[in-house]
Amino acid sequence: MDARVASTYNAPAHTRPRAEGPNEPVMTSAAALPSPRSTSAFADALAIARYHIMLVAMTACIVFGWLMTGRYLPWLAIVVGLDWFLINLMNRITDIDEDLKNGIQGTERVARRKRLLTILSLVLMGGSFLGTHLVWPGLTPYRIAVQIIGFGYNYKIVPTPRGLSRFKEIYFLKNFGSSVLFVLTCFAYPLVTNEGARIMSWSGMISLALFFVPFELTYEILYDLRDLEGDKQEGIPTYPVVHGAHRARQIIDGLLLLSSGVLLAGIVSGALGVREGLMLAAPVTQIVFYRPRYRRGLTAHDCIVLTHLGTAQLVLYLVGTYVWLRAGLPANIYL
Repeated sequence: MDARVASTYNAPAHTRPRAEGPNEPVMTSAAALPSPRSTSAFADALAIARYHIMLVAMTACIVFGWLMTGRYLPWLAIVVGLDWFLINLMNRITDIDEDLKNGIQGTERVARRKRLLTILSLVLMGGSFLGTHLVWPGLTPYRIAVQIIGFGYNYKIVPTPRGLSRFKEIYFLKNFGSSVLFVLTCFAYPLVTNEGARIMSWSGMISLALFFVPFELTYEILYDLRDLEGDKQEGIPTYPVVHGAHRARQIIDGLLLLSSGVLLAGIVSGALGVREGLMLAAPVTQIVFYRPRYRRGLTAHDCIVLTHLGTAQLVLYLVGTYVWLRAGLPANIYL
């Protein structure tokens, strides 16, 4: 998922210019964005950390880790949350100008403490690497890979024909890179830290990952719709910037359909069971939630609520399956 979080204001309707193209929503102009409202230090800290993204990644790690290994992995989920915190914090540090244009909460605090936050994040990263290497040495290469991708997203270290760039400034890779991070932290981390505990077939795990990637990409594009005007000014080649909001909405719908199709194919083929089929509720909920809000113009609050909705569905799935098993019902049903 895009690692950007924002304040929860709504721009007045009269400040929103009409977007181009048929059936386009009214999108908020960056020029009309008010300065981020003065909030408490705690609220700003949550916004800077993008805690909602941390929560959904941590919960996904526990859910998919349990499906693949049969174990609940809360300590590993904390490591996942830490890795996403580091990536998010560095993104806030490097995107100050863009975040100011988009009215992102906590940006002024980040700007005032940019150097200190950079040093602290590097110290925290190094210390955490040492700690997790002592417990799970096999996890270290994957954590390094995650942070390298995070650095590539935030800093100009990615070689291109035009020189060094960021993943964020490269069409397609901007969004796909975030999906790769989720696959690594929510699928690879549980497997490498629980060798020999795998209970799901490789075909089942691949089906789950292929379901998750297009579904996660829809979050990225919805966040990009929210930041359309700011991204235009900064020259960030998101799908809404390159193709327009209407085409971006079509891409979202196509990805939700693809995600559902992959999951259904996994169930029909026997790679996955009916238990995993319950996840079809996620794409359905996504489209029901975002469509009416797209028509009236997506806000920062919408994107945060949508992310929390994803976390809530994962928790409900985890609790529901636990109760199901405690009742002595079949662990899964395969077609």
